[in-house]
Amino acid sequence: MLRCGQKSIIFLINNGGYTIEVEIHDGPYNVIKNWNYTGLVDAIHNGEGKCWTTKVLCEEDLIEAIATAMGAKEDCLCFIEVMTHKHDTSKELLLWGSKVSAANSRPPNPR
Repeated sequence: MLRCGQKSIIFLINNGGYTIEVEIHDGPYNVIKNWNYTGLVDAIHNGEGKCWTTKVLCEEDLIEAIATAMGAKEDCLCFIEVMTHKHDTSKELLLWGSKVSAANSRPPNPR
């Protein structure tokens, strides 16, 4: 994307884990190492091409980051990492996860 001069805005929603997977089937494999994603993008960028990264922690920071990406950094590939709470999800997604969990716990359907 950098090599081709893409001017996209990429959002990475980071809740520090796999909340829906925990709902479906909890286990130690759902505890993941939380990388420094903006640092990774900066390392890949390494000063070549036009790239801008930021990490946001609240709604006000997100509004400011979007304004920057669409304004002062509109000629860049923009990567915005949005930090959210581990359990910040919809009731509908949690309900779906519990239904998948129930379906996964049934014995296989012989055919």
